[in-house]
This record gives sequence, structure tokens and C-alpha cells, in this order.
Amino acid sequence: MPNVVFVTSYGCTPCLRVKRILKELQAEMPSLSVEEVEFKSSSGWKLSIENGILYPPAVFLNGELLAKGKIDAEKMVSVIRERKGESP
Repeated sequence: MPNVVFVTSYGCTPCLRVKRILKELQAEMPSLSVEEVEFKSSSGWKLSIENGILYPPAVFLNGELLAKGKIDAEKMVSVIRERKGESP
């Protein structure tokens, strides 16, 4: 089952777009786990510092940074679909 961690921030327009896409993917792939982490939270800061994320959004798949900043949604969805059988 794919595990996605989504680093987001309140009022972030690109984040809302990625959130919508992830919700659509969850409808298509019920086994997809999506955890939202607030950018300004302690865990959000930790992920950001460790991975060079200067601003949200950022998407991690099975513990690895998949995309950050200006996210290519089509590529993100394609990779998540490809890896749907992998476990973290």
C-alpha cells in the first residue's frame, strides 16, 4: 500500500491543488494512505530541513521525497500509480 505524506500550509493555493489531486487518487486507490503535515508544525519543519524544502507543497511517497514546490501533478500521479504495489 502506498503511503503519501503531504506537506501543506493553510492558504497555499498550490497545496489546495495537490490536496484535490490526492483525494481523487484516494477515491481511485482506496489503499492509498495520505497524511497531511502542516509546514509550520515541528514535524513539517523537520521534514523540510532534512529535504531542502523551502516552501510547501511537498509530497513524499513511501518515505522518499517525490515532489516539492511547483509540482508536476501528472508526473506525481503517474509515479504513485506505478508504485501502488510497493510498501514503505
